[in-house]
Amino acid sequence: MERIAVVTDTGSNLSFEEAKELGIYLLPLQITIDDTTYQDTLEISTQDIYKELAQGKMPKTSMAAYQRIYDLFEELKKEYDTVFAVPLTNGLSTNASTMQSIARELEMNVHVIDLYSTCELEKHVAIWIKKLVDKNKSSEEILSIIQPAINDSNSLILVKDLQHLKRGGRLTPMAATLAGLLKIYPVLHINKSTEGRIDVLNKVRTEKRADAYAMDTIIDKIDVQHTHIYIIHSDFLEGANHFKKCFIEKGVPEEHIHINYISSVIAVHTGLRCIAIQYIREEN
Repeated sequence: MERIAVVTDTGSNLSFEEAKELGIYLLPLQITIDDTTYQDTLEISTQDIYKELAQGKMPKTSMAAYQRIYDLFEELKKEYDTVFAVPLTNGLSTNASTMQSIARELEMNVHVIDLYSTCELEKHVAIWIKKLVDKNKSSEEILSIIQPAINDSNSLILVKDLQHLKRGGRLTPMAATLAGLLKIYPVLHINKSTEGRIDVLNKVRTEKRADAYAMDTIIDKIDVQHTHIYIIHSDFLEGANHFKKCFIEKGVPEEHIHINYISSVIAVHTGLRCIAIQYIREEN
């Protein structure tokens, strides 16, 4: 029987306690504030980051420490035949390409899954893969099950201040240009079609219209009875609850709607009071 390990990073918003309980290996991304670098989740929390943002700070993020990835993979090679790595999308971070490079150097069988996104979709897929591993599915079976859902998944983003994303270089050129325009509320998205980069889906004149457009776009795309919807926010629970109510009114079962914080390494770039709505079909 194939021995398979599952690895993700803290872009998934998993805590080390949760990861250990689930049997998933977790790598901390890095956050730098005032020349001090912290290991995400281990040395600094999401709430700590929100406080820094509220004080006007502009933290920086970076991939997991190279040696930390190398050491983990070296240990996994001793125990497992295959590794499924579910990192922050390659469109936003070099974490995935570094994992691939280390896997080649160590001559390991590693499937680095590009989700074309992060946050709750990253967590969802990592946990889903672990469930399939526990059901003794082969790596080929796992890939055939998860890939179609990943390809059809999506994340829509509604930000208050595009300057955070612009300064961090996480926007496409078109989206970055919009950051300088007044009275424009762009609806952003990140998915396979954007190659894991944040791009403009539409631009409207009011915040209310942007919210309505995001809702209508998602409802038109999904099977409301068989889709997980993740509403994530950076210290904006009121906004998240508003969207939850709207989805319930549209017929989405309440048990398929999940609210959580935007992970700290992503909130650094979105700023506060951001809402992102992510969806992926329900696993069979």
